[in-house]
Amino acid sequence: MAKLTCDYNFAASKNLLGGISAEDLQEYKKKAALGYERLQAMVDDGKVGFPNLPKYDTTELKEFAKDIKTNFNDLIVVGIGGSALGIEAVVKAILPYGYNAMSYTDRGCLPRVWVADNVDPSKIQSILKICAPEDTLAVVISKSGNTVETAENYSLIHEWFKSKVQDMKKHIVVVTDPNKGPLREYANKNNLKSFPIESSIGGRFSVMSPVGLVPAAFLGIDIDKILAGAASITEDGMEQVMTLAAIYLYFMDKGKSINVLMPYSSRLDKFAEWFCQLWGESLGKKYTMDGKEITFGTTPVRTVGAIDQHSQIQLFREGPLDKVVTFIGLDTHDNDVSVKGDFYEAFSYLNGLNLGKLLNSELKATEAALLTSKVPSIKIGINTLDEYSLGQLFMLFQYIVPIIGLSVNINPFDQPGVEEAKEYAYGMMNRAGFEGKKAQFEEIYKKDDSFII
Repeated sequence: MAKLTCDYNFAASKNLLGGISAEDLQEYKKKAALGYERLQAMVDDGKVGFPNLPKYDTTELKEFAKDIKTNFNDLIVVGIGGSALGIEAVVKAILPYGYNAMSYTDRGCLPRVWVADNVDPSKIQSILKICAPEDTLAVVISKSGNTVETAENYSLIHEWFKSKVQDMKKHIVVVTDPNKGPLREYANKNNLKSFPIESSIGGRFSVMSPVGLVPAAFLGIDIDKILAGAASITEDGMEQVMTLAAIYLYFMDKGKSINVLMPYSSRLDKFAEWFCQLWGESLGKKYTMDGKEITFGTTPVRTVGAIDQHSQIQLFREGPLDKVVTFIGLDTHDNDVSVKGDFYEAFSYLNGLNLGKLLNSELKATEAALLTSKVPSIKIGINTLDEYSLGQLFMLFQYIVPIIGLSVNINPFDQPGVEEAKEYAYGMMNRAGFEGKKAQFEEIYKKDDSFII
């Protein structure tokens, strides 16, 4: 299998004023090495489990999926955040464009896929209107088993099933904590098929656990190939991990406060969204692990080439010089096609040009344009986009991000800034135990009509 490449020519001082020198790179690699040592200690203590996911035994899952995946016309994944973004990234990258619009036969007799994440009523109601209960499988995913959005959406799906389905057990699969939480209790009480999310696997690091693998297997995606790609990074990609972590740390210290991910493939736009959660939630921290105030982090931005050449590149080149851009490029694009360009003389230069070659040329052109504007960029290259290379990309960033965080002694595996809004919401919904949060919210949330126009 092809090895992923990392090209930092246009982030190096040889080519970029203010870029990273060979000496700087070695110094920042030492800093990254400290982060890696801390990460490895957490893995050895059983606190962090994502590096072990490539060893996940998929036998039971594949057997279960083989027996049922052709029994349904629709698959609804019920989850939010890390329980949804990962499988959305897999689906967008691996399944054909317009997959849900294909006939059952053209889909290989596999189900369409819908993700019920947000509690936007128009979204969940539309999904339930499109699907038929008797032909639908729901995979309900929540690590804690407490996620309110997931519970609300599943409540609607449960009532929808009750109206048309006699044996709901055949239509529901649960992915949650192996031992605790309301969703685990519900699954056990109702004898539902379930797969565990180990406590050492954080939600945003869970795409290569049952969180992502269960729905992927039901869609006929080669989950072993995803894990093999991830394993290649663990076994043979740590030099790339450490180099990229060092480069990102260097530019953070140089005041680059925005980290742009720009894949030149529409199939990777959901991967970029997944990356934004991983980066932002892991690295945006106010305190170190020993309680010192640090206010650390950079803002992740999702873009897609060549689309955003026609919008955000204007800002990146002529706006504040506060960005690092990471491109993802494909050597070979599936279903590539050449154009004639003979419909009008002005476009004759396109004659015989492949779309994939045009896309790759635009990537190179954007690299060069950013360089002339003193914007550092890195290019991650993959041979082609398949399960293996997607697994490589997932694991590459799942290593880079915690190494960066741990190198400055922040905890990349918690999200204290997320919790308060959740607790206020629980209080507003009159959930038992959150009465104090309700009172606190009501004291804070006071608005003056004079500021509303």
